[in-house]
Amino acid sequence: MALRSSDPAMVDAVRSVVALADLPLSVHPAGARPPEAALVLDSASEVGPADPDWRRPGRRFAWVAVDHAVTAPDGARCLVLPDTAEELLTRVRAVTTTRRARVVGVVGARGGAGASTLAAVLARACADAGLAPGLVDLDLDGGGIDVLVGAEHEAGLRWSDLVEERSGFTPADLAAALPRWRGVRLLSADLRTTTAPPVEHALAALADALDVVVLDLPRAAARPGEIGTRWCDTVVVVATCDLTAVGGAQHLAHALTGLDRRLVTRGPAPGGIGPEDVAAAAGLPLLHAMVPERGLASALERGVAPGDRRRGPLARCARRLVAELDLR
Repeated sequence: MALRSSDPAMVDAVRSVVALADLPLSVHPAGARPPEAALVLDSASEVGPADPDWRRPGRRFAWVAVDHAVTAPDGARCLVLPDTAEELLTRVRAVTTTRRARVVGVVGARGGAGASTLAAVLARACADAGLAPGLVDLDLDGGGIDVLVGAEHEAGLRWSDLVEERSGFTPADLAAALPRWRGVRLLSADLRTTTAPPVEHALAALADALDVVVLDLPRAAARPGEIGTRWCDTVVVVATCDLTAVGGAQHLAHALTGLDRRLVTRGPAPGGIGPEDVAAAAGLPLLHAMVPERGLASALERGVAPGDRRRGPLARCARRLVAELDLR
């Protein structure tokens, strides 16, 4: 853990939180260059325009303050201590937890962007690469990603089943008890009422038992402090090439400040907005630009599983993500 601050009150406030995780805190003065650390914290009240930027792709970052009147220089959310001590402690623990799996979140810039479909095909591509992947549906109010992939009748646990089992499973037991689709372990919502499922416990278990965990993230939960995103090594934002998606991508880029965020675009571009335009407007690195895949929506409705079109743009995109994100 690293903090850039010369304010004794700030240093004491952050150190008291980090100490709860039994971890050391490296303190750097104003003007210091970014160190190598799992989580870097910068004082929103002290940083100046001449100070080196501590934000880096792939590095966890957060602004901190001890005064509610202070705002972050870039307008991002600021953790004001001691009010947000619990959230800061959660972030500290998330980046220092030893786990086997790489965790990738996938979220759509708007409805219909195809995030759930890409999440499913990415998990399937990981299985094809010889990995042990899991696909986790974090939209607990929806019909379930198992319906999308045609596995709704497969035997196994759903989120609603885990409410009764919140303390009774080990990592290996949970992974083995989930439905299986194309070599992927599925943890999905269903139509039953789910009350406070053990999301944190389940994600910790799967991250310990599997090689890769792909999270299908709802947009409302795409913030660093939320349970799903704080487990993510990378969050992939999926956007179509239109103004609505550009606005959604900008919002997500801002909301996910401090996480490793990447952009995948999906054609067509009816108004002439290209993938590079979306990336530039959102301030996100472009990971891949998919060309349109004709008849995909109708094929899914006919029962074709995501990724069955092995030479289609979606499958090619997923294979590229496996390589670009170094998931193998």
